[in-house]
Amino acid sequence: MKLAVVLLSICLTPSLCLAQSSTSSSGQTLQERSAQAQALYDKHAYVEAAAILEKLSQDRRVTALPNWPDQLYNLACDQALAGKPAQALLTLQQAVDLGTSVSVDHIREDSDLASLHADPHFQQLVSRMLREAAFWKDDAAIATSYKPVLTEDEKVAGLSKFWSEARFNFPFFGRQPNLGWDRLYMDYLPQVRTAQTTADYYRVLIRFAASLHDGHTNVFFPKELYASFYALPGLRTQLIENKVIVTQVSDPALTKQGIALGMELVKVDGQDVREYAEQQVDPYVSSSTIQDRNLRDYNYQLLNGSASEPVHLLLEDAGGSKVTVSATRQPFDYKAFIGEPVQFKVLPGNIAYLAVNEFDDDLGPKAMQQHFAEIAQSSGLVIDVRKNGGGNVANGFAILSMLADKQTFETPSWQTVEYKAFYRALGVSPGWTKGGAEAILPDHAHAFLKPVAVLISAQTFSAAEDFVAAFDAMHRGILVGDATAGSTGQPLPFSLPGGGTARICTTDHSYPNGRTFEGIGIPPEIKLSPSISDIRNGRDAALEKAISILVPKDTLHNSSSHP
Repeated sequence: MKLAVVLLSICLTPSLCLAQSSTSSSGQTLQERSAQAQALYDKHAYVEAAAILEKLSQDRRVTALPNWPDQLYNLACDQALAGKPAQALLTLQQAVDLGTSVSVDHIREDSDLASLHADPHFQQLVSRMLREAAFWKDDAAIATSYKPVLTEDEKVAGLSKFWSEARFNFPFFGRQPNLGWDRLYMDYLPQVRTAQTTADYYRVLIRFAASLHDGHTNVFFPKELYASFYALPGLRTQLIENKVIVTQVSDPALTKQGIALGMELVKVDGQDVREYAEQQVDPYVSSSTIQDRNLRDYNYQLLNGSASEPVHLLLEDAGGSKVTVSATRQPFDYKAFIGEPVQFKVLPGNIAYLAVNEFDDDLGPKAMQQHFAEIAQSSGLVIDVRKNGGGNVANGFAILSMLADKQTFETPSWQTVEYKAFYRALGVSPGWTKGGAEAILPDHAHAFLKPVAVLISAQTFSAAEDFVAAFDAMHRGILVGDATAGSTGQPLPFSLPGGGTARICTTDHSYPNGRTFEGIGIPPEIKLSPSISDIRNGRDAALEKAISILVPKDTLHNSSSHP
């Protein structure tokens, strides 16, 4: 399959990133021509698609761009499908030699290259790439299976693996110039050595990862320990007006015990909730911003623990009455955690509402296409990504392609550390490879050009932030709610001793024009945080505000109902 535009930012599942550049006229030319070639490929006009890229290959300014090897791969696909296998093989060889970002697994399984699969030269190329790739894959010598107690060598190896991967791949050391990564590594060596159990060991590693203060740089317990650390009771809380407030109750047993929306959580296991969060939760939190840290401290991770141990809670209602509850924890269920992945409805004032709570799959763009007739007849559209924790950003861009009011729109740009051993030997520090700002063609079959509002919050994370940045750069509508999490990028996943895993963020994303949002978040144009009163009364102030902006004034005046 020819590579589509997949500048990616993920929360849970890694995927392929393609670099693009718009910093010069040559970059713009490559964007435009590659988009035309992609459109022809989609129409199965492979000869014509190949002709466009073949003509580009004669322009040395274009072929000098860092993402040209990936376009060569696309050209090889076009040539193979156009019945030119010999040309395709030569082009593919060139793409690999120049450093395409396409993986060997993708190349050997790509049906577009089926006509090359039996060629001995293709098989030799794949064999060479497999040998080269094997060096970078997880090795069983370090990626050992779970056992309750690890050897000292395993514990040191795991810490060293994380330290080294971060040292060469992490893009944000500049945020903490006084961190001293080598010094911190030395400080943690005695801590991992003295960790008695595998569980204790992973607590140390998680704290080590948290010192980098990045939401996409984490250590995770082995799956055998999930039930001991990731289980949650059936309620959600949030820091609102400097109090920890119950925002959701999903366990009927807790409702029977007296827990209701809007109650304040005062104590956890007998300890003041703020002290508990500071001492028991915060040291293990990897986050890029204050808003993301507060979300993790007081929502995502506050009540994490063992499924075999209930958590004891003291709550207080609006009248000052207190309730003591013993809440049973249940194993973490991601689908239950995010709720319905997509919701669509038409609100009063003829406003279309589309909530997309994840970009792990294409349910969001499919829902927009499915309901497009209703959306097209609406006065405006609200897209709600306040609960969207990310996934594959290509699914977000597919939604934006239906909002594009120009010939193309640009995706966020990114940069990643470029390490050259020879340069370092000469005393030159690693630099940066830049990419992104990919030109995306509009979906003319589903073109919605009426007013749009996007709802955002601190839960808007990863690929959802790339979606928001691209939407904001399009100038197609207004952002309402709270600042986003301020963390996106492509993580590098790897295994650790004892069955655990880790990931290191490898990219620093920004707006197409270079505006920073990593480590900051994307602020809304209209800031509306939920209040305690809103939670208790079931009011969604941000949605109400978005509707008031989108609904024609006479329509709003004549409508007496509320969403």
